[in-house]
Amino acid sequence: MKRLVNSIQYLVVLVIIYPVYYVWQTDKVNNFCEQLESGMSKQQMIQLGHRESVSMNGPKDLSLEGGKWTALVSPGRFITADVCVIKGTGSKVATARLEQ
Repeated sequence: MKRLVNSIQYLVVLVIIYPVYYVWQTDKVNNFCEQLESGMSKQQMIQLGHRESVSMNGPKDLSLEGGKWTALVSPGRFITADVCVIKGTGSKVATARLEQ
């Protein structure tokens, strides 16, 4: 019985904490995406990502020559929210926008 009560208490704590975590993570991604500007270098974007402590997937080259690339920044594994999609050419950011 004590295990059941402890499990329910842990569940209640998680239910209370998760919305705060959700807002915090999605806010970080939104703020990061808003700070990106066209013409910013790829290195500046990566440094900004480290400074803002966001999880970035990429940049990955889209062509064999390495001219076009893309990167994704998402709030986390268990959060389904907007993802910042960053597209670039060469060593510069071309666009950054939030997508679902």
